[in-house]
Amino acid sequence: MDSQAIIMAGGEGVRLRPLTCHVPKPLVPLLGEPVMGYALRLLKRHGVTDVGATLWYQPRAIRSAFGRGEKYGVQLRYYEETVPLGTAGSVKMAQDHLKGSFFVLSGDGLTDCDLTQALNFHREKGALATLVLRRVHVPLPYGVVMTEPDGKITRFIEKPVWSRVFSNLVNTGIYILEPEIFDHIPDTGAPDFGKDIFPALIEKGLPVFGFETAAYWCDVGDQKAYLMAQQALLKGETAFDVTGGWHETASIDPTARMEGECLIGKNTVIGPGAVVRASVIGDRCVVAAGAVIENACLWNGASVGEKARLSGCVLCDGAAVRREADIAAGCALGQGAVVGAHARLLPGVKIWPHLKAAASASVSRSLINGDAAAPQWTRKGACCDTPEDACALSRAFARAMKGKQVITGFAQDPSLQAIVDGALAAGGARVLSAGAVTAGMLQMLVRALRLDGAVYAAQQQLQFFDGHGQPLTAKQKAAIDQLVLRPEASAAFAQPGAVIRFTGAEDVYLALVLPEGEKPLYSPVAVFGDDHGLLHLVERGLKRMHCRDVRTAPVQEAELRPGETGFVLADDGEGVSLFTPNHTLTSEQKTMLLLYLFQKENGVLYDLSGVPRAAEKIAPLLPADGSDMCFAQSRLMTDGLAAVFFLCHALKRGPLETIMKAVPETHIQTREIDCRPQDKARILHALC
Repeated sequence: MDSQAIIMAGGEGVRLRPLTCHVPKPLVPLLGEPVMGYALRLLKRHGVTDVGATLWYQPRAIRSAFGRGEKYGVQLRYYEETVPLGTAGSVKMAQDHLKGSFFVLSGDGLTDCDLTQALNFHREKGALATLVLRRVHVPLPYGVVMTEPDGKITRFIEKPVWSRVFSNLVNTGIYILEPEIFDHIPDTGAPDFGKDIFPALIEKGLPVFGFETAAYWCDVGDQKAYLMAQQALLKGETAFDVTGGWHETASIDPTARMEGECLIGKNTVIGPGAVVRASVIGDRCVVAAGAVIENACLWNGASVGEKARLSGCVLCDGAAVRREADIAAGCALGQGAVVGAHARLLPGVKIWPHLKAAASASVSRSLINGDAAAPQWTRKGACCDTPEDACALSRAFARAMKGKQVITGFAQDPSLQAIVDGALAAGGARVLSAGAVTAGMLQMLVRALRLDGAVYAAQQQLQFFDGHGQPLTAKQKAAIDQLVLRPEASAAFAQPGAVIRFTGAEDVYLALVLPEGEKPLYSPVAVFGDDHGLLHLVERGLKRMHCRDVRTAPVQEAELRPGETGFVLADDGEGVSLFTPNHTLTSEQKTMLLLYLFQKENGVLYDLSGVPRAAEKIAPLLPADGSDMCFAQSRLMTDGLAAVFFLCHALKRGPLETIMKAVPETHIQTREIDCRPQDKARILHALC
């Protein structure tokens, strides 16, 4: 087949850690062979031997493992990033070498897709780009795609929430591209195929097609997928020629039991009465008498003590589990890590390389350094049960974000903010301490003041924001995880910063959020809430907006007088409900009202998390772009104070009932049907 290929092999494999602490993700072993090796074998099978690989994380290890590709019958070249360039930016490094149609594959994907058939489809359609697509049960981690009957892609959303899922057809990360694609990839920044390039091409109406395959495909991006991929290979669910069983040099006691599909490596010892069920055991491993290993993977040199029990876990090279320890599903031991005798690891616990879980311990949180535990992340932020936790998290944030200027605030506990301020300064940050504010206020302040980040202390948890006022990404959280309680993260290794009291937070926030105009309210307004500070701030803001007919009261007095429009403000300031004497708006109606008014005010709407599909009746949804306008729309959905001011500005033009008549209706009819989780995406696709 006359074609070339690029394998993207630069990822850090954050979700696979601690497996990838010492091993780059393309070298993670599947039945003893690096996962990227399967991509090379697939290309060779379809006659593609001119292959390039983009590198960034641990490039020397990948070069050493694959050399020039002789083992796989290909000619392998490398393109090394000095800084992360994004998926599209990294491929563009090979622009001068790519002369015709070329494949792009992920170095961490396992598939036996018919590349020849896909290339024929691509050429028949005259496509600029063809995405290989696959139907999945849960599409949230992928780019979701909708196509016309001829395969032309009409919609593409990268990693949507369930409310935005319109299909169970997803992007596999396998592309066929024409060299003209480089005209659409910028030379600067870190452009991503899924987030930036493909949505832009589709919006321009360019020929972007989807080739649907039923072949095996697995994104080996997390531990669960990793174990599933190994079992798929062993069970013959792929077209790769692999076999199970045990090597002739393995020593297996006659009383040991091998159940299901297993692979036992060279010079491995399985002791008396041991049970190995649906597992992969590498070379030079030791499984002692009475141990039970189920759906697990042991890398080379790992050992399991007598009567220990392992289920759904991974042990990296040289890791050891002592006698009668119990390792639950989702756990992983990094290179050389040890779990002491009689210890118990609860589900999902990770032990970083060369660390030890003490004998008889019950470990519920991942160990990153010594006996210190990794942060517990919730939907909003990270838990800090002790002052030590708050110190470690804050110091790590200052170092991970490389922030020189950070703003902080708190909800109820000023002592927690004092701890946070001191730890941030110890980490080298210049801290603006804003005092009692809301999270929404802090997000606007960090962005408006052009700072490097923000920390909000609330109810034994810390919320972190970047310099754009956005919550941290998974990658940023992982960076904090690695720095928590490491010795080099201590104050002694950073130039101390300073803490400065910032007294103008409310005034700056009001200046940013208040709409302009001196027109009075059409009808009176009542705002109810139990936080006196927030109610006072609402009064100040509405007074500046020339809204005179306003009253505030506690929530228990939330009764409207004739003609009033009412707001109930959440205690944390992040939410607000809206009602009249005759009607209380549902959450969906309030959201649609905000979106309708925002579009009327600004002329655009953005496709953000939580925006209902019915919003498309108002205006076409633009992709999120990080602009001030996009940020303003996002804040209306999560900042109750901003929503109150915005809605009161709208109420100057007429009563709420009149405005609602122009808002597209949302009709929610509910019916409970037994539905397996794996069927959700398929059902949503049928409803679209």
